[in-house]
Amino acid sequence: MKTRTKIFALLTFFCITAAGNVYSQSDSCAVYLKSGNKSYEERYYDTAIEYLTKALDECSLNKEEKIQANKILALSYIGIDDLENAEDRASRIMRIDPTYEPDKFSDDPEYVALFSNFVYTPVQRFGLSAGINRPFTNVSNTYSIYHGQDASDYSEYKEESGFQIAGNYEIRVMKKLWLNAGVQFRVTNYTHLIKEVENTTIDYSENMQYFDIPLSVKYYFLQRRMQPYVSAGACYSLLTSAVSTSSRDKINDIVDRLEYRNTSMAGFFGSAGFIYKLKSFYGFVDVKYCVYPDNVNKEGTRYADEVNVFKYYYIDDDFTMDNLQINAGILFNLVYRNKKEK
Repeated sequence: MKTRTKIFALLTFFCITAAGNVYSQSDSCAVYLKSGNKSYEERYYDTAIEYLTKALDECSLNKEEKIQANKILALSYIGIDDLENAEDRASRIMRIDPTYEPDKFSDDPEYVALFSNFVYTPVQRFGLSAGINRPFTNVSNTYSIYHGQDASDYSEYKEESGFQIAGNYEIRVMKKLWLNAGVQFRVTNYTHLIKEVENTTIDYSENMQYFDIPLSVKYYFLQRRMQPYVSAGACYSLLTSAVSTSSRDKINDIVDRLEYRNTSMAGFFGSAGFIYKLKSFYGFVDVKYCVYPDNVNKEGTRYADEVNVFKYYYIDDDFTMDNLQINAGILFNLVYRNKKEK
C-alpha cells in the first residue's frame, strides 16, 4: 500500500512539474513577444531583435505568430539600416506563407519594398470538379428486325443530360504550360425510339457509367487574376455499368447490357475555360468536347439480348458516342517555387 502511495505521489509530482514547465515556457514566450513589440514601438530596435529572435528560436509559435514576429524583426532591421537581415526575414515570411502580401496602404513602404522582388509561383495543383454532360450519337449503320431497309426512317436518338465528378492533378512544365492528369466518374444517358412497331413506339433508354482517365496539356494565356486557358489530350474510358429500360404500351423491362458494350475505349478531347484566382486557390469553369472513334456496341452481340430482340424487336445500330461536358470546380495550390528576382 505504501509503495502505491509513493508511486502515485511521484507521478503527481512529475505531472505538476511538467505542467509548471509548460506554463513557464508559455509565459516566457508571451513575454518575449510582448517585450519585442513594445521595444520596436519605442524604437529600441536592438532590444526588439533580441526578444523576438529568442521567441522564434525557443518557442512553439503558431503560423500567425511566426509571421508577425518576423515582420517586426524585418522592421527592426530596417530601423538600424541592416537591409540584408531585413530581406532574410522577408524571405522567412514567404517560406511560412508563400501567398503573403504586405499591406501596401498601411505597412511601412520600406517593408513593402522587401517583397517587391519575391515571386511565388505555384508548380503543383489539385482540383475537384463537377458538371453535366450530353452525348452525341453518330450512327454509321442502322439495323431493324421490323422495318428492314427503311429502318433509318423510323429511328430517332434523343440525347439526355448526365453528370460527372472528377479529381485532377496538374504540374507546371513551362511558364504557361501545365501537364494535367485525373480520374472522372461519368454517367451518360440516351434514348432510342423505334416508331411504328405494331402500332406503337419502342422506347429504349440506356444509362451508362464510366470511369475516365484523361491526360492533357493545358496552356494559360495570361498571368492575371483571371486566366483563360485551352487544353487538349487523350482519354481512356472504362465502362462499368450499362443498364437499359425498354418499354412499349404498358410493359417494360430492365436489362443489364454491359456484355453487349465495348467496355474500354480510347478517345481525345479539347477544352477551353478560365480560372479565377482567390488567394491560394482558384475557381474555374470549362467546356470540354470528347471524341470516341470506336463503336459503343460490341461486335457480334447484336442479337444476343433475347429480351430486347424477341419482346421489343430491338437490336443495336452501329454507333459511336461523343460527349460534351460543362464543368465547374476549384484548384488548390499544393507546391510553390518561391524565389527572389535579382
